[in-house]
Amino acid sequence: MRHEIKKLCKIVDELTTLFLREDTNEVDFKIITEPDRSIVRIVDYNTKYSEEFINHFEKMLNNQRQSEIEEYYWQLAGENDDDDELTLISAMIDSATVEKRDGNLYIELVRLNK
Repeated sequence: MRHEIKKLCKIVDELTTLFLREDTNEVDFKIITEPDRSIVRIVDYNTKYSEEFINHFEKMLNNQRQSEIEEYYWQLAGENDDDDELTLISAMIDSATVEKRDGNLYIELVRLNK
């Protein structure tokens, strides 16, 4: 369980860096841990992301989870470009929902406990 928490924290850390680097003025993160999964909910208020980027963002996050990458994640995750960060995050989650409503960007990431 300890390693699961570290992996979840690394996902949140990478996303926090991504949002703050893009001049996000207000962002909320909510982490929910359940016996069978963990959920990260993010709201980027008054998002500056374009519809094109949001679609790309969702597509990148919904790649297949790759458990073998998780053991090397912290070595791989560094100061990379956005696509590399999203690829690594997607390798650690099972699903992502991304949508823009009323000018805010809503993201939900789900990681099943295996």
